[in-house]
Amino acid sequence: MSFNSSDVPSSLYSLVDEHGGGILAPWIKYARSSGDYSILEEYLDTSVKAYLYNGGKGKLVSISELVSIRNKQRNAMLGALRRKKGRGKSGPNILDDIDQEIFDSRDFLKALKILDGTHIRGHRCFKYRELVWDIQQRGKMGECLLHICLLHNTADMNELARQMVLKYPKMVNDIFISEEYYGLSPLHQAIVNEDLSMVYYLCRKGADVHQRCYGSFFCSDDQKASRTDSLEHEWVDLSPNTRYNGQMYWGEYPLSFAACTNQKDTFRLLKAFKADLNMMDTNGNTVLHLAVIHDLPDMFKLAYDNGANLRIANNAKLTPLALSARLANKRMFDLILDLEALCPWRYGDIICKEYPLANIDTISEEDGTLNPNSVLANVVYGDKSDHLDFFDGLMEELLERKWEAFGKKRLFWSLFGYLYFLFVFFLSFMTREVRETYEEEEEETFSNFSSIFSHKPLTFEELLIIQKYNERVPEKCHLWNYSKDFRQMIRFSAEILSLIAVVVRTMKDLVDMQRTGFIRWWNTLKAFPEKILHKCAQMLIFLMIPIRMMCYLHEIMLVIENIIAICVVLMSTMHFFFYCRGLKFVGPFVLMVYKIVMGDMLRFLFIYAFFMLGFAQAFYVIFHSCHRAELDYQRQNNYTSNMDYPTKFENIMATPFESIMRMFIMSAGEFGAFYKNINDCKHSIAFQGKMFFTLYELLVTIMLLNLLIAMMTRTYEKIAETEKEWKRQWAQVIVMLEQSLSPYERLMAMFSYSRPIRSDKRRRAFVVRLKHTKSTENVAQMEFIGKKQSIRLSQNSHLHMAGLR
Repeated sequence: MSFNSSDVPSSLYSLVDEHGGGILAPWIKYARSSGDYSILEEYLDTSVKAYLYNGGKGKLVSISELVSIRNKQRNAMLGALRRKKGRGKSGPNILDDIDQEIFDSRDFLKALKILDGTHIRGHRCFKYRELVWDIQQRGKMGECLLHICLLHNTADMNELARQMVLKYPKMVNDIFISEEYYGLSPLHQAIVNEDLSMVYYLCRKGADVHQRCYGSFFCSDDQKASRTDSLEHEWVDLSPNTRYNGQMYWGEYPLSFAACTNQKDTFRLLKAFKADLNMMDTNGNTVLHLAVIHDLPDMFKLAYDNGANLRIANNAKLTPLALSARLANKRMFDLILDLEALCPWRYGDIICKEYPLANIDTISEEDGTLNPNSVLANVVYGDKSDHLDFFDGLMEELLERKWEAFGKKRLFWSLFGYLYFLFVFFLSFMTREVRETYEEEEEETFSNFSSIFSHKPLTFEELLIIQKYNERVPEKCHLWNYSKDFRQMIRFSAEILSLIAVVVRTMKDLVDMQRTGFIRWWNTLKAFPEKILHKCAQMLIFLMIPIRMMCYLHEIMLVIENIIAICVVLMSTMHFFFYCRGLKFVGPFVLMVYKIVMGDMLRFLFIYAFFMLGFAQAFYVIFHSCHRAELDYQRQNNYTSNMDYPTKFENIMATPFESIMRMFIMSAGEFGAFYKNINDCKHSIAFQGKMFFTLYELLVTIMLLNLLIAMMTRTYEKIAETEKEWKRQWAQVIVMLEQSLSPYERLMAMFSYSRPIRSDKRRRAFVVRLKHTKSTENVAQMEFIGKKQSIRLSQNSHLHMAGLR
């Protein structure tokens, strides 16, 4: 019976069922009470042995077969549109034609690893797994009898588990093979049960301390939907984009399970059995990463003291220190900083500390390139309010040194260049003419050419005037005429200077993109909407050149150029906000504008649009009905449309666009003319119009607008309460300016605010002098002791019994 056929109970449950009953239950109780295990051993030799491969010696099963079973079960739980087939090719199974019973299992396994072992992503990938329990005779979760005993976690069932391991030693490494718990071994279960004696017993019997659990139950919550299989390897492929959320994300390895459940004795025991502290799970996280994710400072310190490496980066290229910054975990961040810090000297209560900058600073200490996964980058561009707590202490000191090293000077020159561009473009914009104008005396001269030709021969001066008139630029291309007066000469000079400034700025942007890469350049730029508008304005200036050249084609080209010029002025002026960000008394207000526009205003406009469109259609029909009634009234009373009389109706919603604009104007409070026309309507529908008018005023003018004001007030108060928000804005400006430096300039700036670590010239450290007091030490100890409790699994949890029901 296949384990995934959940509609038919497996015969496995006749041995031990979900309630602790079954054939073996009374005999294990009898054996424990009397000390006579002979009957139990007889059942193990007969009833249990029938479920085992080769009488308990085990059998090598192809990984591709196990992955196919897992993939099939996952697709059975998903909808038709979300199903995914296993990728890759399984290749030939060289075990199909081999009788495994006639070979010594150990020698055969060694030879098979040499023949068929491969490397994928730097991992040793063995294409076969040795299993003892028949995969066709498993429970609903892909479990065997040993797993069921440990799921119950009672004294009788634990003793039965020991007897099975004693009888069939290879069963100690049998795993669950279902999608939800794939890879879960008896050692994992013993750790989840917090049974230290069982962990020790299983380790002594040869349990694999590096067995990985790939089940979806222990996967990060935001990665469960992205789980895909490959027939070429056993692990599950996951999306790299994750925030590592989920209380059951425990890192696959037994050692990681012990760390995440905060079992220190179990952790030490596994370490004594040669468990590797630096093994990485599918996300590349080690024990230290998982201690950061689950906020376990004591366990982090224990792992570090036992040799865990602080410099290992996960798949997102985050070290434990950078990960604590990404997750805004200030307590773990301070702990790791203290562990990494060096103390070269101490004098009285003054302590000098050196913090290695390798994973802290955005500048690489090797070649001056930018590190987007550094602590500073994660803090500056973090999206949590808790990230503001990082702008004290080390981060604030580092930003201050960066500001003094290059930030202040770069920002000043950037502001100077921007003001220069704004001034020359303002001159070119204010001196441009909407259309060509002529002086009166020239008009009089050019209007009487017929008289000149008819009365007397032309003089030389008159010939020059006629030639000048013939060579005049067409009216729609008058912007090409720079020789008319001094004002147009100023416009010519200003336009040239504006174009030069835009070309220089664009070349500088291209250099920055080449240095940092377009994706990183854009990720930094998108945090500054005002700067994006300024870049777009520069591109529009380039667009104005071909449009002006095409002025001979049609008059619309002049209109398009004027529209673009107006847009450039507006977008360039917004760039002032960039220089206001770092100011303490202005920066938070700039952020408020962004948050309100992109958050509150968008939500309001989305709802407001539906109300406005609905009422606009209704009033459009009402006003047209009233207009027809008005025409009938005028014919009956011999009135004309030009006559004015007290009850005259005026159709102010003649077109659909006009009706929408009237709705917008009315929502702003201007509804006097609107109601007067409804009141003057001679149609019976006027009463319905008054009802709709009242309803619109209540829902839109009163409710929605006041709701918008309340949302904006909440956003304002939320940002105003965070006193450190201006520091984040200031920090973002510094990091943005840092991107414009060359790698050599960044290295020189780093050398100015850092020093070598002892005799190693290649590694740099940031030096901070602190005043050490007993009160601060006691507070730190109290924070360290008051840690968050980790999650436990009870006997009634989903893991224990959900699959057996």
